[in-house]
Amino acid sequence: MHSKDLVAAEHTSHTQRYVVVFLWMFLGFLYFSLFSQWLTINWRDKLFVEYIDHVIQVAANEQRPAKEIRALILMKAEDLSLPVQGDAIQIDGYGRTLRAAVRYKADISMPIVNQPVYRIRFQHESRFKPFL
Repeated sequence: MHSKDLVAAEHTSHTQRYVVVFLWMFLGFLYFSLFSQWLTINWRDKLFVEYIDHVIQVAANEQRPAKEIRALILMKAEDLSLPVQGDAIQIDGYGRTLRAAVRYKADISMPIVNQPVYRIRFQHESRFKPFL
């Protein structure tokens, strides 16, 4: 009878260990998933800002219209899978006074259930910078 109790206690102990290891692995997966989404969104945003700066410089030198600049910015946002809408882009000025302001929000979602758990707000402003 005594040996059966030891076997049952040992079996319970192994089961608890497996559950704890599984929970730690699951938490690690969640953390890794959320962190990788955050890094990806920030990396894409950095590329987007560099592109906006470049477009403003070229468009100001070539006297391009605001409608064309907005279309270029929207195409790049779509290429980078960023949730930028046309009304979130404000373009003012012309030529050497050209500036663009872009605002958007990106969600970080919980894996498996795909529900947003955090929203990052981005706001960028780019102006023409003459070469010195």
